Amino acid sequence: MIRILSWGCGVQSTVLGEMSAYGDLSRLDAIITADIGWERQATYDIRDWYANRWRGMGMRVEIVSGGNIRRGAEEHIHIPFWTSGGGPLRRQCTRHFKLTPLKQRSRELAGFHATRPPHPPAGTIEQWLGISLDEHRRAVRSRIRFIVNRYPLLEMRMVRQDCIAYLEKKGLPVPPKSACICCPYRSASEWLEMRDEAPDEFAAAVAFDETNRHNPLATRGGSTEEELYLLRSLEPLGQANLEALAKKERPSSRAIQIPMFW
Repeated sequence: MIRILSWGCGVQSTVLGEMSAYGDLSRLDAIITADIGWERQATYDIRDWYANRWRGMGMRVEIVSGGNIRRGAEEHIHIPFWTSGGGPLRRQCTRHFKLTPLKQRSRELAGFHATRPPHPPAGTIEQWLGISLDEHRRAVRSRIRFIVNRYPLLEMRMVRQDCIAYLEKKGLPVPPKSACICCPYRSASEWLEMRDEAPDEFAAAVAFDETNRHNPLATRGGSTEEELYLLRSLEPLGQANLEALAKKERPSSRAIQIPMFW
């Protein structure tokens, strides 16, 4: 069995990479991250910092790519824009730009062609995923026979704050939340932070929002009457009152129900 970390460059998956490199967990055969081509610079900076650190510790770190998500919208939409017709478009970005290139590279590391048969035997690859106990509902079985999903943070009953504490205790940088610049699932508070802390990135997102307002490749049925927005409130990103929208956001107060089998 080949052990591979699917590294999203966020807090939880970074902790798994660090634990393996430092010896707190089993040694990984490879740490793989998918570059979608339009992450925030802070994410690229943290990716390069940890990649260099882990390589210096003898770890195999690879960066793969399924293309550029920004240019992809010009040819085929992959992003779940919010629509004036009701609800978001179907989310395809994660599979196209992350899951597929990760799966293909994993096949190659197992000694098989990236796409062509034969396929690796069942259970050939153990894929580590950085899902912590406070988001356990995201943990699912792999739908691919030759990949077995494993969730070490769930096994150790660690929540996100535990992961942050682990990095801080070692004096290591804590990664920012990882999401592409054009992600429609970003909250108003997060858009506000981008506007104030990274104005160039925000300006690029505003331009992207405006350019794709009537994208016939993205709208259902090819209709240009349906408008697309990065903001859930269906407002142009560059004109919205983000301060007012952010004030309406409230953190969830629902208690976390943790299943005992973890």
